[in-house]
Amino acid sequence: MFNLLSQPYNFITLNTIIVSAFLITLVMLISNIKKRKKGNRSLEELKVHLEKMVEERTRELTISNQQLQEEIVKRERAQEALRRAKEAAESANRAKSHFLANMSHELRTPLNAILGFSKLMEQNPDATELQRENLGIINKSGEHLLALINDVLEMSKIEAGQIKLNLTEFDLHNSIKGIEDMIRGRAEEKGLIFNTDYKNSPQYVKTDEGKFRQVLINLLSNAIKFTDSGVIYLRVYKKNEDYETYLKSKTLHVEIEDTGIGIPEKESHTIFDSFSKISHDKYGIEGTGLGLSISKKLIELMGGEIYIESKEKQGSIFNFSIKYDLINHANPTYVIQTKRIISVDKNFQHLKILVAEDKWENRLLLKRILIRVGLNVIEAQNGKEAIREFEIHYPEIIFMDIRMPAMSGINATRKIRTLSRGKKVKIIAITAHAFEEFREEILAIGFDDFIRKPYRELDIFECIQKYTGATFLTKANHYNNHNILPSETDLVEIDPQELSNLPQNIRTKLKNAALDLDVSMFETIIKEINSSYPDIAKSLLELSRQFRYDHVLKYIDI
Repeated sequence: MFNLLSQPYNFITLNTIIVSAFLITLVMLISNIKKRKKGNRSLEELKVHLEKMVEERTRELTISNQQLQEEIVKRERAQEALRRAKEAAESANRAKSHFLANMSHELRTPLNAILGFSKLMEQNPDATELQRENLGIINKSGEHLLALINDVLEMSKIEAGQIKLNLTEFDLHNSIKGIEDMIRGRAEEKGLIFNTDYKNSPQYVKTDEGKFRQVLINLLSNAIKFTDSGVIYLRVYKKNEDYETYLKSKTLHVEIEDTGIGIPEKESHTIFDSFSKISHDKYGIEGTGLGLSISKKLIELMGGEIYIESKEKQGSIFNFSIKYDLINHANPTYVIQTKRIISVDKNFQHLKILVAEDKWENRLLLKRILIRVGLNVIEAQNGKEAIREFEIHYPEIIFMDIRMPAMSGINATRKIRTLSRGKKVKIIAITAHAFEEFREEILAIGFDDFIRKPYRELDIFECIQKYTGATFLTKANHYNNHNILPSETDLVEIDPQELSNLPQNIRTKLKNAALDLDVSMFETIIKEINSSYPDIAKSLLELSRQFRYDHVLKYIDI
C-alpha cells in the first residue's frame, strides 16, 4: 500500500502540482475573460462598422432611389412630350389633309368647267380656226395648272404617309397601248419619232396600274418636253432569269430614252430631289420640279428602283423597275381610243343617265357631254332630288357628286341602295377630292366606281361602256361607214309655220333659253310642249342635242 506520509517529498511535489494546476487554470480563466472582453470589444467594433456600412448603403440606396425616381419622372415627361408631339403631328397631318382636300375641291371644281367647256367649244363644227386656237390655249393652260396642282398634292400625300398601293389585275399591253396613243400625238406635234417595244413583257399582271401609268406618263412627258428633235423610245420587258429567281421576284423593267438636251453631270445626283430643276429648266421650261421626285417615291412604293444615264446635249435614258404578280387572265379593261366620240350606238340610245350635281355649270357640262352623243339625261341638284328622280325614272347609271347641299351624294347613295331597284343601278362617284386613296372609302359605301374632277369626256364614256356594255361611234368609224360629221345639210329642218303655231310666250321662253344657252330650261320647255306639239318638240330636241341654238333662233325670228 502506498503511504503518503511516508513519502514527504512526493507530497510536496503533489501540492506543488496542484497549486500549479490551479494557477494555470486561473491564468487561463483570466485569459479567457480578457479574450471575451476583447471579443466583446471586437463585436462592438464590428457592430459599429456594420451599422456604418448599413447607414452608408442606405444613404446610397436612398440617393439611387431618388435618382431612379428622377429618371423615371424624366422618362415619363419625355414620353408625354413625345406623345404630345405625335398627337400634334397627327393633328397637323389631319389638318393638312383636310386643307388639301378642301383646296383640291375648290380648285378642281372650276377647272372641271374650264377644261370641259373649252373642249366642247373646240369641238363645235362652227368654230373658226382662230377660235379653236384660242380655246386650245385655254385648254393647254388649264391642263398645265391642273398638273401643277396634282404635283403639289401628290407630294403632300407622300410626305404625310397617306399614299399606298392599290393592287389590281389588268391587261398591261392594253394599258401601255392607251398611253402610247396619247403620247404619240404629243410627240408628233413636235416632229418627234416615238417608238415602243413591249412585246417581251407579260400581258396580264397584278400591280398598281394607276401609279404605274402615272410614272410612265410623267417620264414620257418629260422626254417630250426636253427633246426638240430626234427619237423617243419606250421599252418594257422582263429579264431572262432562272425559274427559281423568277418565282421569288417578278420584276418588270422599263426604259425611256430620248435624244434631248440631257442633264449636266454636276446636276444628275440631285435630279430626283424635290423642287430640283436642271439648269435648262431654269431658262424657261415650266414645272414644279416635283415630277421626278414623285416618280421615284412611287416606284419605290411598288418595290422598284430608278436610275438615269445622261449626257448633256446627247439625251437621257431613265431605267426603272417595279414588282408585279403574274396572272393568267385579267378582268376586261374598257378603253376607248382617243378619238372623238360622235354618238352612242343606236341600240343603246334608250339608256337613261341621272346626273346629280349641285354646281349648275358642272351639271350642265356633264349633261351636254351625254346629250351630244344621244343619251337621255335626268338632272338633280342634290341628294334628295337624286332619290326622287331615281324612283321616277329608274336610270341605268347615276353620276353622283359627293358634296351637295340638302343631302350629300354619300347619304343619297346609301338610301338608293336600300330601295327595291337600288341594288342594280350603277352609281359613279364624281368628286374633286384630292386623294386617290379616297376610292376605297367610296366603294365601301356602295358606289360602283370613282371619277375625279376635272374629268375627260372619255372618262365618262369609258365608264358607261364598262357598266352597260354600250358602244360608241367615233370619228374614225363614223367615216368608215361613209357618214360625215353633222353639217348644215344634216341639221333638222323646222317648218317656220309649225313654230309659229306655238304660243307667243312659249316662243319667247325658247328664244331666251337659246340666247342664254340654258340647255336645262330649253329642254324643260320642250317637255311642256311635247304632248301638244310632238313633231316640233322632237325637232327642237334634236337641234338641242347638236347644240345648234343658232338655227333655233333663226327659225324663231322668221
